[in-house]
Amino acid sequence: MIGQFPMKIAMKDIHNQDFKSAIINIDKSLSIYPKNPSALYFKGYSQIIIGEKEKGCEALVDAIYYNSNNAKALFPEKCLDYNPKLNPENFKSGKFTLQILGEPLLYNFERKDNRQFETFEGQIYTGEIVWYNNGEYTIIPTEETETRMSENPKFLIRILKIENNTYLYERIEENQVQYGKVEKVG
Repeated sequence: MIGQFPMKIAMKDIHNQDFKSAIINIDKSLSIYPKNPSALYFKGYSQIIIGEKEKGCEALVDAIYYNSNNAKALFPEKCLDYNPKLNPENFKSGKFTLQILGEPLLYNFERKDNRQFETFEGQIYTGEIVWYNNGEYTIIPTEETETRMSENPKFLIRILKIENNTYLYERIEENQVQYGKVEKVG
């Protein structure tokens, strides 16, 4: 319970609009529970309010990584231009699993030579991966895959955080944002 006390003080600080004190108290709480998504969310929120946008967006990414729904809602609004300067080279080839945050299913896929191969309901879907600057990419389906798909959404994926063999991504499709984790397994 010791880590909750600084959070209670931080919440009072936020209510009183003393965001600098709130961050100090949130950091005390995070020193005890570093993966607390609520504390990470309120830290990011407070940092953005006092003008520390880069740090705030980084804290929101950490909150999303630990599945904070509040951070998922705030991030697209406040951090559209957030650019974490990541190196995705380790994720351009190999075997992977993907999990959409908040869903139990794992999807398996493989990347090889700028191609991605996914198997879904017994069918193989293939697409060309087009990498943009700093960990952004899209997947363009092959003609064969495009004819098999009932829908062919256009989307952009931004890698927001890399931790060991896993990355957190943000998938932007029209007016929808989805978050998930991709883990390299081979």
